[in-house]
Amino acid sequence: MANLLNDRQFWKSTMKLAIPVAVQNMLFSSFTLVDTLFVSSLGDVSLAAVGMSSQWGMLMNMVLFGICSGTGVFVSQYWGVKDTKSIHKTLGIAITFASVISMLFFAFSFFTPQLVIGLFNKDSGVVSEGTNYLQTIAFVYPALAIGDAMGVVLRSTERVRLPMVNSAITTGVNIFLDYCMIFGKFGFKAMGVRGAALATVISSWLGVVVIVTVSVVQKNILITKFKNVFAYTKNDLKVFFSKAFPVMLNETLWGTGSFIFNLIWSNMGYEYYASITILKTFENIAFVFFVGFDSACSVMIGKSIGGGKIKQAVDDSKRFLIINPIISVIVGAVAIILRSQIVSIFDMGDNISSLTIETAKTLIVIYALSSPVRMVGFSFIVGIFRAGGDTASAAKFDLSAMWLSSLPATLIAAYMLKLPFLVCYAVMFIFEDAVKVLMCYPHYKKQKWIKPVTEEGKAKISNM
Repeated sequence: MANLLNDRQFWKSTMKLAIPVAVQNMLFSSFTLVDTLFVSSLGDVSLAAVGMSSQWGMLMNMVLFGICSGTGVFVSQYWGVKDTKSIHKTLGIAITFASVISMLFFAFSFFTPQLVIGLFNKDSGVVSEGTNYLQTIAFVYPALAIGDAMGVVLRSTERVRLPMVNSAITTGVNIFLDYCMIFGKFGFKAMGVRGAALATVISSWLGVVVIVTVSVVQKNILITKFKNVFAYTKNDLKVFFSKAFPVMLNETLWGTGSFIFNLIWSNMGYEYYASITILKTFENIAFVFFVGFDSACSVMIGKSIGGGKIKQAVDDSKRFLIINPIISVIVGAVAIILRSQIVSIFDMGDNISSLTIETAKTLIVIYALSSPVRMVGFSFIVGIFRAGGDTASAAKFDLSAMWLSSLPATLIAAYMLKLPFLVCYAVMFIFEDAVKVLMCYPHYKKQKWIKPVTEEGKAKISNM
């Protein structure tokens, strides 16, 4: 293990990619944190309503993540051989399909918001607040689609600074507008949860404008003739979806599974769901320690395989499988020790019930204890298998752990055994993460996940 981690070039490449991505995600998580803090001062009902609306948006984000993950597989390997023509066509495919998905979610959110919120909870106050938030936040979905597609191309071609700076700008704008529009400051009207949504819409569209403007000035990888981006053919679509479709299906079904979990939690009581909203906000902050490394892992492995450097890709994958559990143990220990202080941040307005507060503290402990195993599974699926081109196996293992193990176990615990909420939540983690790692490890050891999409990578594999 010492020899694997004592590689200066590895650490140089990793930190170059991981730190900007981690900072970007920290800024984005701060974006969510501020929203949650401000909304929590409005009480349990508002906090639960925004959390439920956000889970609907999360389902869309999972589909977009699937499209972008598939895009990253191609772009990182094309980048390994500097095939910019193929990168631009891949960007065009990603923008097209991400935009279509975002408009579908926009239509449901804007025209039938009561139906969406009613899936989670029938409380009239929750439905009313959720409707106010969802109809406005719907306008952010197209911005997310375009921004995510451009962002994954920048990161996969090792241009990570622009997405990081863009996140800093949009986070700052969102915090200011949140304060103004939720509480009615600096001449703005106090709009409550609708103000939180409007602030997010404005700052997110600003982010798209910033990326496009800076890219034009820099003449970076995003900038080419319009026809080059949308010149993809039926054959290009066939090749793209041969690798991307399993990822898209994976994230769509995984997001659907998560959606069902949230339906279970929300129908067990809105105070429990408010505690989950607090946990999710904390989890987003904690996750930045891993997402930077896994993003670097994906880019480095994909680039190496695309360029035919198979041994380097395998060695790098081993390094990341050592690093992530170590980090998760440290982060988890800190979270358990400081859980009271973490949760108290969300009760600054003294409008959160004691049930919500105490439940949130225990949820942090459950998350922290499960984190090392969860991060190993995440590294296998997102950082290694997908980057290696084996998107089908990644989808099979990820979905099997959720749909054939975790979801049935949780439904049995909640509705047949009628176990307490916290026990059911722990069951969800145990029956997903441990099962996933047990399935992934043998496949990883056999190196069947190495499936290049470039001619250089294929030639190297055929000669091994």
